[in-house]
Amino acid sequence: MAAFAFDWPYIRRHTLLPAASACIMVAALAGAVWMHGEQNDRFSDFSQRYDSVRRDFDKLLAEQRMVQRYEARYQRLQRIGIIGPESRLDWIETMRTTAESLSLPRVTYSIDPQLEVKAPVKSAARNNDMKIRVSHAQLQLGVSHEFDVLRFFDELQRSAPGLIKVDGCDLSWRADLSAGLMPGSNLGAQCSVQIYSVTTSEFAEEEPS
Repeated sequence: MAAFAFDWPYIRRHTLLPAASACIMVAALAGAVWMHGEQNDRFSDFSQRYDSVRRDFDKLLAEQRMVQRYEARYQRLQRIGIIGPESRLDWIETMRTTAESLSLPRVTYSIDPQLEVKAPVKSAARNNDMKIRVSHAQLQLGVSHEFDVLRFFDELQRSAPGLIKVDGCDLSWRADLSAGLMPGSNLGAQCSVQIYSVTTSEFAEEEPS
């Protein structure tokens, strides 16, 4: 029985193309796997960057809403003199015109130099440069009735710059005073007052008037 003989030229002719195709497919598959890994890495990096940008954007929106929410209130406080340098001359002029409008017989005053006070609460802002300042004042009023004192401070708080805190008032009848009052006054009032204002670096170059 004759031995089986391989026809190598025939085998090479009919297996070379499939083998080459298989090699090409393996190479293409390896390239696709590599490309898929690269795209996954790029997608992960993009997702992280997107999440970071999104968080920053959300934070910016929250800060914008807060500014819009408090801007009008801040401008109002600045307009009435609570925020900004102390305007002592305006305060004195308002006190004088208030006394005239209420027909108070006598109003005198003395104001101590302005001092910085510690805030009752701590701000959550990182770069908080807010400073609270106070001036202590002593007022002497000649009034016709006890309610004149209340009316005077109500009007003063509405019109004068700064935030006013009345520590207390001592009333004395005219007969109990060693010195005479102005005509038309039945009572003398000795009042202790604190005048508060808030300043920031925005007003660092400005001096109290």
